[in-house]
Amino acid sequence: MINNTTIASRKLLLLSIPVSIIFALTGMDFIGFFTSTEEIYSRSLLNVLMGFFFTSVFLFIFPIMINRKLWKKSLSYFGTQWGNRKIGLIITLFYLVLIPVFFINSKNQSMINTYPLTKVPLNTWSFFLFYELLYIVFYYVPYEFFFRGVLQLGLSKNWNKWYSILFVTGLTTVLHMTKPLPEIAGAAFAGILLGYIAEKTQSWFYVFLVHIITGVSTDIFCGLYYTGVL
Repeated sequence: MINNTTIASRKLLLLSIPVSIIFALTGMDFIGFFTSTEEIYSRSLLNVLMGFFFTSVFLFIFPIMINRKLWKKSLSYFGTQWGNRKIGLIITLFYLVLIPVFFINSKNQSMINTYPLTKVPLNTWSFFLFYELLYIVFYYVPYEFFFRGVLQLGLSKNWNKWYSILFVTGLTTVLHMTKPLPEIAGAAFAGILLGYIAEKTQSWFYVFLVHIITGVSTDIFCGLYYTGVL
């Protein structure tokens, strides 16, 4: 029997369906992928910014409104807390050491063609830094808040923790199917690893830090290769 102090799994799963579909079509740009004939997958700046907007609305604002109106849980219930700081900080520092791995991975031509999502910010480095800040705040924060916080940590209140990790990993891997093959494989591996980190720390904060280390490093290195600096 489900403890009445937790949110029923079916409610979280029902929420995940429309949110994931909208995110797939906007934030992950499935529509752009299936209609594009360009070898270099570069979206317009407006398209990317609109993707950030819809990601923020449906992965962050919408779940918060649902929680406030229906579930009335503290955001710490969904991992919006520091949790186990010792484990979280150790993992974050370890990931900083892995930046050379992202440098090597960014040499892949399909990755260079894909990242950054729009090549417009590469015209000036000041604009590029501003773009990355928008990327972090309006894409990575909502992404980890919803998938690792609301969905995974919410489900694990009722499910076996590994079932929650594997479910969210499967979902996020499918959402990456329009990405280069190295990233799809990475999404599957990282989904399990990041999910485990979220469970161990009972927070999505450290997963967020790990994700932006990966994503921003990839944008920087791919941008340097694309512009011929490297």
